[in-house]
Amino acid sequence: MLRGSMKNIIQIVCTSITMCNRALTENSSLMQLSKFGFVGLLNTALGYGAFLLFLNYTNYMVSLIIAHIIGVLHSFIWNKYWTFKSSKIKLDEFVKFNSVYAIVFVANAFVLILFVNILKVDPGIGQLVALPIVTVISFIGHKYWSFGKLHYDS
Repeated sequence: MLRGSMKNIIQIVCTSITMCNRALTENSSLMQLSKFGFVGLLNTALGYGAFLLFLNYTNYMVSLIIAHIIGVLHSFIWNKYWTFKSSKIKLDEFVKFNSVYAIVFVANAFVLILFVNILKVDPGIGQLVALPIVTVISFIGHKYWSFGKLHYDS
């Protein structure tokens, strides 16, 4: 049931984003923002889905670690090559990107531990609450530091 619902949500989101992308010019900052948002939606669905999947086989912290690694790799590839069109391999981008995600991971783990261990909330619900918090941290970090202004000026 959860997998079917997730598939329907992803299809609706993809259709909506595709329609918005067609309305924007390829070089606009608004286009980059919409692409970043689209990658974020995909990443959230992938990460949350992986978290729920691995939650069936291990504890919530191990599930979080695995889902986080999958999400970071997915996000880096899509944002580097599609959103910001950075085709050159730059070690500093990769290091900065992972540094932002290290901060995101710590914030995510803190919120999840608070909800699960202290407030006694189901891990799936706790992670759902954590998502908006870590999304804001991620967006700000990548926009202003990982890929910097250089990629927004093109």
